[in-house]
Parts: sequence; C-alpha cells; structure tokens
Amino acid sequence: MKKPILFYIALSMALTLVFIAIFAKYLAPYNPEFVELSAKLQLPGPDHWLGTDHMGRDVFSRLVTGTQLSLSIAGIVTLINLCIGVPLGLMVGWAGGGLEKTFTWLTNIVLSFPPFLLSMAFAGILGQGLGNIIIAVSSVGWVPYARVIRNMVVLMKDQEYVLGAKTMGAPVPYILRVHILPFVFKPILIMALMSIGEVVMMISGFSFLGIGVQPNVSEWGMMLNDAKSYIRSIPGLAIYPGMAILITVVTFNLLGEYLKKQERVDLWRD
Repeated sequence: MKKPILFYIALSMALTLVFIAIFAKYLAPYNPEFVELSAKLQLPGPDHWLGTDHMGRDVFSRLVTGTQLSLSIAGIVTLINLCIGVPLGLMVGWAGGGLEKTFTWLTNIVLSFPPFLLSMAFAGILGQGLGNIIIAVSSVGWVPYARVIRNMVVLMKDQEYVLGAKTMGAPVPYILRVHILPFVFKPILIMALMSIGEVVMMISGFSFLGIGVQPNVSEWGMMLNDAKSYIRSIPGLAIYPGMAILITVVTFNLLGEYLKKQERVDLWRD
C-alpha cells in the first residue's frame, strides 16, 4: 500500500519534535526561566525571535524547552501505562473467571468518566508538580491498554496454535510471550502513538487551568495561561504555544491513524 504524503509529513514533524526535545538545551538561545522585567513584552526581533513575555523571558526558548518537557512527560506516562496495562491485560485475559469479571467491572467504572475530567480530579487532589501530574494521568491512562490486551487475549487463547502449545506443556509465560504478545504489538503501538498527543493536551490543559506544573516551569499550557491577559495586545504569546500543542497532537494522531489503516489492511489480507 502506497504511503500518503501526510504520513511522510507527520513522520518528519515527529522526528523534528523529538530532535528539538533532545537538543532543547542547545537550541534555546536564552535561559527560559531568566526574568528581565526591563525587556518584557517585546515584539519579535533579532534579539528575541518570538519576542518576550510579561516577565521578559524569551518566548522561543520557553517554547523549545516546553517541547522537551511535554514530550518527556508524554513518553513517561505512555511507558507507565504500557508497563501496567500490558501485563495486567495479559494476566486477566488468560486467567478469566472471577478475576476477569472484577477487572471488567472496575474498568467499566473508570471508562464511564471522560479521561480528562477524571485525571483532572486526581491532579486537583494531588496538587501541582510534575510527579503529581504523571501520577494523575497514568492512574487513568493504563485502562484502555489493559482492556484492548485483555480482549485480544480472550480471542486468541482458543486458537489452535495456542491450544497446541498448551497441550505440549508449554508454560503460560512462554505462551503469552511467544504466541500472543507479538500479535498485539501493533495495536498497542498505535494506541501509544495516539496517546502521546492526548497526554500532551491533558498536561497543557491542567497547566492552563492552574493545576498542572509550577508557574515558573516552561510548559506550553502554562505559557497559554500567562498569555491570557495579553491575548488582544500581543496575540503571539498565545498563538505560539497553541500551535505547538496543535502540531504535536495532529502529528502523532496522523501517525497512529496511518498505522491503524495498515493494520486493517493486514487483517483483511490474512
């Protein structure tokens, strides 16, 4: 199947974002937290490419540093979700019985609430801070992974090759690792890619509402929060971080959607 141009654009943007996140320290021309009130609210120019904010901090440096922070948190949250959701889904799907019923009941309760609102409630209880935000988002984010894995295990554990392995006395961990996990890898990869944009949007939303990172941290949602008072006089203060959030979300969603279509084609061919 021929890859569409949007796939290459999204892949290029994703690699660019990762590059910026890795080398943010070297790409930012100024200390993003350095306050210089005498230079506040400057328009874009040769000294400050995107201008300065209400505290004289360089907007471009804060935007670059925000890329590193947002993608790092999204990566950590996604990794935590995978580490919780994948083993739990495998275990519950294979075991079945009362464990599966309890799991289904608990996850149905969690999924009955919008993820953003539930995570926001946890964030409000835990308070501001990067660690608390990671805990708040991860406490809800693992559920979809576990549900998808559980459903696929239930469907696959009665397949002939799995039953054959059981008949030959293969241990359960071996069966799960060799005969089931490789087949659920691609759907999980798709979910992980698409969740990166979702996590970035959540984090930015929390910071914009005042329950995310600390006020002095360079983060896109916090930059939007700081720009509220200047949206009419200097709209760029809100446009730049807003565009960064939009580009990140769309980029990883496009990659996930393309892989999802490829998965459907592969299943149809099989």
